[in-house]
Amino acid sequence: MGFGAETRSPVLDYGCGPGVVASFVADRHGHEVVGCDISSDMMAMAGGSAARPGVRYIHLADGGLGEYPDGHFGAAICPFVLCVLGDREQHLSIGREIHRLLKVDAPFGVVVPHPDSSSVQFSTCRSGDPGVGYAPGDPMTTRLTGNGNHLVIEDFYWPSEWYEKLLVECGFHTVATHAPNAGDG
Repeated sequence: MGFGAETRSPVLDYGCGPGVVASFVADRHGHEVVGCDISSDMMAMAGGSAARPGVRYIHLADGGLGEYPDGHFGAAICPFVLCVLGDREQHLSIGREIHRLLKVDAPFGVVVPHPDSSSVQFSTCRSGDPGVGYAPGDPMTTRLTGNGNHLVIEDFYWPSEWYEKLLVECGFHTVATHAPNAGDG
């Protein structure tokens, strides 16, 4: 997903967490970014260490951004949000709200652990347990390590086809799945 010069409208970071992605997009690409999250703790972190000009953080009380009109954003990203939700209706609600907020044909990236890599141990993470098969919607533990720290997150397994069908149902027209390779830069 590119944030090139053609994207001059603000960029939406839906589920911004501590603001790392929003900060990166603002710093690297020079875009105004609106980051939003349901977690008050994440909003406090984002407003602190990730605060910078051109980035605004909004606490989502109900999952919607009613203060913004239809088609306000020129691009959006939803990093590691849908994988922590086990409810199809929540997925649809988020997808429809983001679709409403985006300009026609604006780029939208959903970032999740790639379903084909469940149970594979990477240098800093593993989603799922070795030898376990997962069905759509099954709980799946993700383990992250780095700098001597360990974090366990309860995710849900959703196959690539799930995300593709979800996005089409929410109104997106061109939907593709991409699994980056180790050499992608």
